[in-house]
Amino acid sequence: MDRRGYGVAENCISAEMLADLRGFIEDGVAAGGGEYTVFTGAHATAGTRLQDLSRDGNFQSICRDLYALGTNRTPPPVSFYQVLRCLAGRTGKQHAYRFHYDSYVLTILVPILIPTEGPPGDLIMFPNTRPVRRTYLGNLIDKLLLDNPLTQAFLRKGVLSGRLEPEKIRMMPGNVYFFWGCRSVHANEPCDPDKIRATALYHYVDPHAGSWLRKTLLNLRGRKPQMSQPMTAQPA
Repeated sequence: MDRRGYGVAENCISAEMLADLRGFIEDGVAAGGGEYTVFTGAHATAGTRLQDLSRDGNFQSICRDLYALGTNRTPPPVSFYQVLRCLAGRTGKQHAYRFHYDSYVLTILVPILIPTEGPPGDLIMFPNTRPVRRTYLGNLIDKLLLDNPLTQAFLRKGVLSGRLEPEKIRMMPGNVYFFWGCRSVHANEPCDPDKIRATALYHYVDPHAGSWLRKTLLNLRGRKPQMSQPMTAQPA
């Protein structure tokens, strides 16, 4: 993760689990008219195998160990902010090349459906371009410098022209991918609008969750803070 930007645990998600999740995803995308669909928060996928994974003792232990090794800090109790992104249709294509930093130190990506024909929507990344910011203000400045039309256009054109060469990850269902989400600029390439590209994301440790400035800005915008939900470890 420090050297090339990401790590991968291969062949650790069973075919049975993937099949169950694919049915859940296909039903959800169909209910959304075959367009971009997102399930946000642990409650949105409660009762599925994604909930089972979040409670798996081995999975939680790996996340704690990675956090400790990567930050030299004691890992907090495991709680994940979960998102299941399903790219499909015209609106799914619009979510390509949206470069961003995550708000969480560790990001775990579980591919469930990846198109095998046409553009697969590869993950692209400029890894570890900044440290974990000590303050929310420093983090906010970084995000403002990145999340604006000028920077987004520069990165998109640079990648499409070949002048910028991000790390490109061709994801395989069954594998699990780990990277420093809050340190790495990342996005996805387009995928075939007639296919579904579905990835589950587990985010671990928001270093600025208690920031007064962050809470104030969210209140001014009428938004609630993203809350991760504590998970009780269960034997694997």
